[in-house]
Amino acid sequence: MREERKSTPVASALWLAACLAACGGGSGSEAAPSKPASPKTEYRCSIQVSKTASEFTGKGNGEDPAKADEAAWTDVCAKLPEAERATCRDETKWTVTKSSMSASGGGPTSHSTTLALVAIAPMFEGEAFSEASSDEACKAALADACTKAGSPGDCLAAGFEKKGEARTKKTQMSKN
Repeated sequence: MREERKSTPVASALWLAACLAACGGGSGSEAAPSKPASPKTEYRCSIQVSKTASEFTGKGNGEDPAKADEAAWTDVCAKLPEAERATCRDETKWTVTKSSMSASGGGPTSHSTTLALVAIAPMFEGEAFSEASSDEACKAALADACTKAGSPGDCLAAGFEKKGEARTKKTQMSKN
């Protein structure tokens, strides 16, 4: 027959003290046990900015689609600032959106074209880290992006717009 032993809090404490002594812990002469690990959080933010895109629209009409298109190009190119007119049809400088319509009211067909040019602006990315908050990291990332764009300070107030933002949070356990 097997004898059952009941554990009491005093017996458990004595057993734990014996284990600690056998393992080199528990006496006052050894080093104190290390502190428990504490979490360390790092926030990362990256922001992209670019000049606010300029948009210009031109319209043209004609008796055939090609004439309507050419009239729309003439109209929209004339609306560009003088310094940019030479790049009017440059696909690396402008994104072009075209809409065309044809109508016939029983007589000759009339064609109409509308062109919209939107300036392609370079993007500038800033990145920053903070142990305080993601907002602090993003504030520093915006300042970094603005500096790279050639507009230090608040470039959003100076004709730039935020095109993207990414936030991450990383927490690691570290010993104190």
